[in-house]
Amino acid sequence: MMNGVVDHFLIKEHCAIYFWRESFFSQHLPNNSWFTVDFENEDELETDAVLWKCKTIPYQITRNFNTVMALASAKVIAELTWLKQHTYFENNEQLSDEASSKYKWDGMTYEFEELEDVTEQQRLGSCDWASIGFSEVAHIIAEVHQTGPKKLEEMALKAVLLRHISNGSTDFLPLDYLPTSMNKKAANGMYDVEGKTPDNISDEGKEMFERIRRVFTSKNNNSG
Repeated sequence: MMNGVVDHFLIKEHCAIYFWRESFFSQHLPNNSWFTVDFENEDELETDAVLWKCKTIPYQITRNFNTVMALASAKVIAELTWLKQHTYFENNEQLSDEASSKYKWDGMTYEFEELEDVTEQQRLGSCDWASIGFSEVAHIIAEVHQTGPKKLEEMALKAVLLRHISNGSTDFLPLDYLPTSMNKKAANGMYDVEGKTPDNISDEGKEMFERIRRVFTSKNNNSG
């Protein structure tokens, strides 16, 4: 999460961590205990505090959580407790939007719901803004709308990758003992724009899957 990467096989785990960190921030750094500044438009901070929470908290809990924990747990002498009411956090609108799109369960598939006022170009623009491609979005939809068990191949690959991580390996991929085709799926995910829609997701999920397929197929055709 610190580098903004979405692991195709750990989406639920990412969301659980994000939720816990968001709760930690709210509990230990409540409203009025911290502030941020928009150096381009300083007046905007006073007019929409909710907006600035959205631009600050997701960025901080994904990219700078070690600092968040240090500031939240810092001990100060009684005479200086006022300092803990004046904690500054940098904001970053793009990285906050990116984090919410990738790791916040409630917001991950919003752009791909059947909304009449959202065009395919806007959906594609949202993906570009959040730095996610077809594979990432497909895996997110498959997780959010799952209704049945995943393919044995995917479950087995996740188990192999988790074992690899737990062994402390810093050289994540490729895995020498896996076939080339499996290494590709480990790196790029189980789904591609020309592949089949998964069977183990709801009808709503299937419609959403087809919607993103059209969006990215159109992108590929235009770029070709």
